[in-house]
Amino acid sequence: MGVRRPELVVAAAIVLCLPSLPSVLDGGLSPASAFIRFAVAIALCWAGAAIIERVFDTYSRQARQAEIRRTIEEARARFSQRSAGADGGEHSQH
Repeated sequence: MGVRRPELVVAAAIVLCLPSLPSVLDGGLSPASAFIRFAVAIALCWAGAAIIERVFDTYSRQARQAEIRRTIEEARARFSQRSAGADGGEHSQH
């Protein structure tokens, strides 16, 4: 389960862990605990980003497919109009 922008995941994890920085500097929170919190924050942010990307990709794919279908239908309609116009022109010449 990958994400396209891992740097944003790390940035979000850092933002989530910034409030605990003063506790680490004051000695109220051990560096090991801070690292575990950071690892959990990365995991949560990674999972959240993956879910958001999957939802976005699903809707984006559906929108692209709808656009392709509409374009094909428009092309078929134009082709049918041209074919009908060409057939009508040939019959009037005979």
